[in-house]
Amino acid sequence: MQNRAKYPHMRDPMEIDDTRRRLLYKYVEEHGTVTRETARRNVLVRPKTASKPARSGPELEPSVPMSVTEFDRHVDALEDEGYLTVDDGTLRVAAPVEDDAETVALDDAEATVRPARQEDSAGIVDVVETVASEAGYVVAARLAEDLHRDDALMRFNEAEDRVFFVGTVADEPEDGDGDAAETVVGWLHVGGVKAPKMRHTATLTMGVLADYRDHGLGAALLDRGLAWARERGYRKVYQNLPATNEGAVDFLEAHGWAVEATREGHYLFDDDLVDEVQLAVWLDE
Repeated sequence: MQNRAKYPHMRDPMEIDDTRRRLLYKYVEEHGTVTRETARRNVLVRPKTASKPARSGPELEPSVPMSVTEFDRHVDALEDEGYLTVDDGTLRVAAPVEDDAETVALDDAEATVRPARQEDSAGIVDVVETVASEAGYVVAARLAEDLHRDDALMRFNEAEDRVFFVGTVADEPEDGDGDAAETVVGWLHVGGVKAPKMRHTATLTMGVLADYRDHGLGAALLDRGLAWARERGYRKVYQNLPATNEGAVDFLEAHGWAVEATREGHYLFDDDLVDEVQLAVWLDE
C-alpha cells in the first residue's frame, strides 16, 4: 500500500525486526511526540542479563529502562531507517507525507495549507469542535473526542493510518517584530483501517471556519487529503454527513463525490429526526 518511490522514508513498522526498537517505535507512535528521556524512562525491557523467558511467554517482559547508550543506539537506528525523526531532543514518528506547503489567497490575507504538526493539535480540536457545533457534524464531533483522548495526529501502525492537513493564517506579532504565529482555520483528516476486507477504503473529515470559506481553502485541503490517500494505495474514500449540512454535501458533490446511501432518521437533533448521507469518491476513476 505504500508508494516508496515518492515517499522513500515511509516504512512499515511491522518490518522492524528488533524487539526493543519496535517497543520504542510503538511508544513514540502512541504519544505523538516525546522527549528522549521520557521515552527512555517509559520503554521498559527485560535486562539482557536475565534468564531467557519461556518459549510460550513474551519475548521480552517489561522490567527496566534501557541504558542511555543502548537507548541512543536504537534511536539512531530508527532515525537512519526512516521510522523516527529527532529534533532538539524530541522524538516523533516520521510522517508518511511530504512536508511541503501551498498558499491560498483570501480576501485580506493568505492561508497556508500543509501537513499538520503535533503542535497544531489544540488548534485543530478548536476548529473541529466549532465546525461540528455549527453543522451538527457528528463524525467531526467524534473526531474531536478522539483527539482529546489521543492527541497523536499521525498514526502509522499495524492497524491504522491517520494523517491531518491544516489550513492556517498568520497572526501579526503584537510588537510588530519576530515571527508570526499561525492560527488553524481549517483541517482535513484521512484515516484508513488495515482490516483485510476494508484496507482499500479510508474515511475523511474536513471543515473550514465560516470566515475563511469560499476562497478555495477547502478545495486545497481536499486535494491534499485525496492525494495522500491515493499515494497510500487507498482506492475509495468516504464521508458521512447529516443531510442538514447541505453546504458540505454540495461541496463534495461539486468535487466529484457521489451519494451512495441515505439512512433515514439516523440522527436526532433537538427532537427532530435527520437523515445521514454517505458520500464517496473512487480514486482510480
